[in-house]
Amino acid sequence: MDQDRPVPARPSACSSAFAIYLTGLGSWFIPLGIQQVLFTWLAAIVLHMDAFAVGIAQVALMAPSILFLPLGGLVADRGNARRLLLRYHFLYAVPPVVLAGVLSMGGLSYPLLIAYGLAAGSIGAFAVPTRDALLPMVAGGNLARAVALATALQFFGQLVGIAAASQADRIGALPLLLAQAALVLAGAIAVWRLPEPKPHPPAVHPSFWRSIGDGIAEAARSEQMWPVLLLNFGIGVFYVGPFLAVLPLVVRDIYHGGAAEIAYINLAFWAGTIIAAFAFAGLARRFSRRGRMVVGAVSVAALILICMALQPPFLVLNALCFIWGLGAGITMTQGRTILQIVAPPTHRARLMSLFQMGLGGGGPIGALLTGSICAVWGAQAALLLPALGMMLLIALILFRSRLWSIRTVE
Repeated sequence: MDQDRPVPARPSACSSAFAIYLTGLGSWFIPLGIQQVLFTWLAAIVLHMDAFAVGIAQVALMAPSILFLPLGGLVADRGNARRLLLRYHFLYAVPPVVLAGVLSMGGLSYPLLIAYGLAAGSIGAFAVPTRDALLPMVAGGNLARAVALATALQFFGQLVGIAAASQADRIGALPLLLAQAALVLAGAIAVWRLPEPKPHPPAVHPSFWRSIGDGIAEAARSEQMWPVLLLNFGIGVFYVGPFLAVLPLVVRDIYHGGAAEIAYINLAFWAGTIIAAFAFAGLARRFSRRGRMVVGAVSVAALILICMALQPPFLVLNALCFIWGLGAGITMTQGRTILQIVAPPTHRARLMSLFQMGLGGGGPIGALLTGSICAVWGAQAALLLPALGMMLLIALILFRSRLWSIRTVE
């Protein structure tokens, strides 16, 4: 097992490598934040699609995670993660450039938006577990702090991108799409400067499905990993789905808002997430009952959805999004830390891909489900039913696992 661990480096070298890693991370997630608002704006505001069509569009953006996140984790476990990530940066710049070219000729259409979502989602599904696999190599001996800082910067980058995309009503989509591509290409320079990971020892690899099954079996054997992965899938279905497919329609139909108002609720959410993540970066080693914090955070989020269903004033809606974001920051940092600490190096990328698939794979299911509920029964039901579903899942986790009481330390 020890032969699979990265070669220890001097503290200064680790610090420099981690700074470069964070630079590449930011260059990816600022464009992702732009895409998050811009894609929804194009579907709901510019094309004025109904709830079901907006849900389908979100499914197109997120569905590739179901197919490609496990494959991306497997490829990263077997290959050179740095070189793979470099290629993904170049590929990720292509979809916004193509969409910008079509928009400049006045050719925006719903099928084109679906194609964009499928392409961008597929490339992102390969990149996420690859980047996670590189994190322990540059963490510098404090993995919990590195996870919290990486998570905080990830969300901060998205917040910057969301703020930029809030100007879509004023400046249009074209400059924002070109900025997406330029930032992703600039981030390739940071990835190129990362140190080479230690080569994998020679091995005879089993088939794809057997390797994926081996990763799932590794998670199932752990008292800490399977509850976290299951909760994360529930977050994707019951929280990410309503956030992406229902809240933009609530802003449009109930609060009569546009791109700026969609951006405001996103800014409030991600501001809370960033504050929570930075707080845990400073307090990373003071906590050991990380599972308890995850359960508490997802429980509060269910209450947030119930409050949103009451259609409070828009300012209160933003405050609820901020509190929801605080809980998301706790869930993301502590859930990822549990997996990074507990997962064996030989399976780390695959297990992190399963973690991300909870959001990326559960999200399309939730977007389709809640978008359909919203179209048939209205926004109130599309917020209340996911809250109820999450409460039932939390009760099951608490009954079947020791996540509430178990400690996780490096």
